[in-house]
Amino acid sequence: MVSVGETSLLRANAFDGVRPDVAFFQEKTPDEAERIMGSAVFSALDRGSISRVNIRDYKAESEAEMQRWIEELEIAAKNGDSEAQYDLYMHYHWKALKTVYLGDLQRAESLLLAAVDGGYARAIEAMKDWPLIKAAAERRIQRGSSV
Repeated sequence: MVSVGETSLLRANAFDGVRPDVAFFQEKTPDEAERIMGSAVFSALDRGSISRVNIRDYKAESEAEMQRWIEELEIAAKNGDSEAQYDLYMHYHWKALKTVYLGDLQRAESLLLAAVDGGYARAIEAMKDWPLIKAAAERRIQRGSSV
């Protein structure tokens, strides 16, 4: 265990940390809250360790949960939820880079624009860098499609 203060540089450069929703766990029974938190710990260990715990197929479970989340976001985005549109923008941008598929990048852009139109602050901020991010992604996709 490390104090939060000692991880500030790592969190600033890598990710913003794990922040479990305490209220979510407080709504559960103690046994259920501990079970849920334990599964999250084992999953994190498997994702970040050289030697896997392998109690479950956490990768498959994570992928299934991600697919459920994306489906929920798609519904919310179609209903005008700007935060969902922004989250989907992030997903499709990542997917475009992973799959080197221009259609995913175009979908990301349309979602970002919708979130900006909806006044979502994070989208408005992201839009400032979008031309550079888009150009870099297009170059990557072009290189990937010719390989």
